[in-house]
Amino acid sequence: MTISSFYKINSRMLWTRNLKNKTYLQRTKILKFTSFFCFVFSFSCASSGFGTQGLLFEDQRISLMETGFSATKEGIACAKSYLGLLALGDASVETSQKNGNIKEITSIEIESYNFLGIYAKLCTVTKGN
Repeated sequence: MTISSFYKINSRMLWTRNLKNKTYLQRTKILKFTSFFCFVFSFSCASSGFGTQGLLFEDQRISLMETGFSATKEGIACAKSYLGLLALGDASVETSQKNGNIKEITSIEIESYNFLGIYAKLCTVTKGN
């Protein structure tokens, strides 16, 4: 049997095998991408941990306390989280009060930011005189 006769006889088998391999590779790529996507978004580690939680994105400001008096100064203190593995910072009311050089507090707010569970930031905003 010559090479050309082999291809004439088995050409249909060669084409279907190639086609099956291509679809198999495409299916495995899609499966890998889908499983990675589900893993990343279902286990988003970094979170501000306060208020409503957004899976893809979160940017909000929540008022905790307000006296109704006007404020002339503002102090901010932030804490950050990376993948939920590393958390740094001091977001306490005392630190934000010191940063703004505030003697009398008129309002306290919390700002939270989260991006894809990769990076999260929580800030305490203190206003006063």
